[in-house]
Amino acid sequence: MPTPTSITRSAIVAQNFAEGGPQQAGTYTVTKRVELNGNVDVEDSTHMALVLGAFGRPLSSLRATMVKTEPMGMMRLRSVNAVPVIGSSNTVFDVTARYDQLYTWAKATDLDTLLLPVEVDFDATPRSVLMYRSPSFSTQPAADLNTTTDIGGTKVDYAGKPIQALIPQMTVRVSLVIDASQTTLTVVYDKVDSVRGKWNNATFLHWSANQVYCESAGVSHIRDEYYRATFNLRWDLWYGCEQQPKTDVWGKAAIDSNGAASTVTWKSLVRSTANLGLMFDLSNNPTAATQIAKEGSFITYP
Repeated sequence: MPTPTSITRSAIVAQNFAEGGPQQAGTYTVTKRVELNGNVDVEDSTHMALVLGAFGRPLSSLRATMVKTEPMGMMRLRSVNAVPVIGSSNTVFDVTARYDQLYTWAKATDLDTLLLPVEVDFDATPRSVLMYRSPSFSTQPAADLNTTTDIGGTKVDYAGKPIQALIPQMTVRVSLVIDASQTTLTVVYDKVDSVRGKWNNATFLHWSANQVYCESAGVSHIRDEYYRATFNLRWDLWYGCEQQPKTDVWGKAAIDSNGAASTVTWKSLVRSTANLGLMFDLSNNPTAATQIAKEGSFITYP
């Protein structure tokens, strides 16, 4: 038999499509029976490249042009395997290719497209603080608050020693899957850099302006071209403030005639502001991603 140089015939003999839920990948498996114009040496990389090339190179797209308006429009080739057909003298192979995507087909009111997963977690764990004054305060805590006058409230310290108290706090984790072939990691870095350490300057999910801040953010590799960007946000009853007593010349809390700290002020880290909603621009559909993050499912869209 001659050395194979090309595929003479090929035909699809089997297909299988499986769709998962919002956090699962849809897959498409297709098998072609491929006939070559020569005898394939399975230990020859050039020969096997001809066989495996029946579907193109790994990560090549299923569609000539990738689109988000059909269920299989963003699939890429993930793996190929070839099995010689018995009795064909290594000229005929059944070649199976597996395509998948992390996009989910979302069909709802005003929505008929592929979306990448968005996840939100809440953790309402209180923060331990040293408290000199308990509510109600004459000066309420707020973002970027650093007072010079007494905050008011009921004095609860003894001889300038504060009590340990737990105040409500909530960690909010927003996680988005990103297709780096559509949005580069440079864009992701710039987005992280634009919101980290900043208060929300506009309504964000369930909060009005200046009520939550982006504490940290990170990006992790999922597989091939997919990455996960995670933003950790913080809501705090005291807006991240601490109670700080004014001190005497020995560095201890200045005491009033009743044996309590005479003056207590609010102290906090001063942060700038940003539109935290810009993090959803990393999604292929920012409007839908925002709604999913707020309501939990594209079913509620819009």
